[in-house]
Formats: sequence, structure tokens, C-alpha cells
Amino acid sequence: MCNKFLPIKYIWEKDIMADEAGYQDGQKTEWLHKQLQNAINLRSAQDQVTWNIFGVFWAANAILLVVLFQNGEFPPNAIGMVIAGVGASLSWVWHLIQGRAIGHVKRHKNLMQKLEEDLKIPREYAVSARINIDNYEKTPGKGIAARKIMPCCSFGVAILWTLAFLFFLIKLIWSCI
Repeated sequence: MCNKFLPIKYIWEKDIMADEAGYQDGQKTEWLHKQLQNAINLRSAQDQVTWNIFGVFWAANAILLVVLFQNGEFPPNAIGMVIAGVGASLSWVWHLIQGRAIGHVKRHKNLMQKLEEDLKIPREYAVSARINIDNYEKTPGKGIAARKIMPCCSFGVAILWTLAFLFFLIKLIWSCI
């Protein structure tokens, strides 16, 4: 029977079981090193995605602010509501997407740490900050992590756009009374 007709899960489980049973020490170590390199590459790529989207988020917010105050004064209420609504929607959606992207970065970090532990990589050579804690604390470990600030920024901006929407809505209702 040809493997291409078997479910992927079955092939994966069969290969893992066969590999674990048939590994010699050097083969398993080589495989773990490859997996560590893959985890490092995945984390780096996910970090880039997170930062790129974060940059687009701020650029989009800047454009919306310019449109909102293009004449140096508030726009008509209906237009202000539309602009603020777009800004709020964009911010809330970004906040949700960002949480998932940051979750993938954390997952890759955990995988890197597990692989480094399994490989028994000496603490001073480990990539994982949790293992190489001494080096991490000397360099970037002294401030607040960007991945903790990012969600606060998107959440705060979403609240501000929502408040702007409510401001224009109240102004519109007030002008009709």
C-alpha cells in the first residue's frame, strides 16, 4: 500500500514511532538540532509578521487621524462617525489578530526551550532566554517586553476610536434635539 493514500496523521504517527524505535543516538541528536533550527526560523518569521502588521496598524491609524482633522477642525458628525468607526473596527480586529500572532511567537519560544533542554545545550550557548537567563538579564531583559506593550497599544487605540465614535454620535443626536 502506498503511503500517499494514508491519512497524514497516520503517516506522521507511524514515522514518529518508527523513528523513535530506530534512532541511534547521533540520528536523534541530528534530528533535534534540525528541529531547533526550524523553531528558531519559525519564531523569527513570526516576529517579522507581528512587527510588519504592527507598523501597518500605526500607518493606517495615522491616515485616519489625518482624514479626521484634515481642515484643522472636526468634520461633520456623520463623517466623524464613519472615520471613527473604521478606526475602531481596524483596532479591534488588529487586537484579535495580534493576540494570535504573539501566541505563535510564544509557542515557538517554548518549543526552542524544550529542544535545547533535550539537546542538553549548555546554558551560556542557549538561544532561549529562559535557559540563558544570565545573558538575557544583562542585555534586553531590563525593560518591558514589546510583546506586552503591543496588545496594550492596540487595545488603547481601539478604546480611543470607540470613544471618538461615541463623541460624534452624541454630537449628532444633540444637534437633532
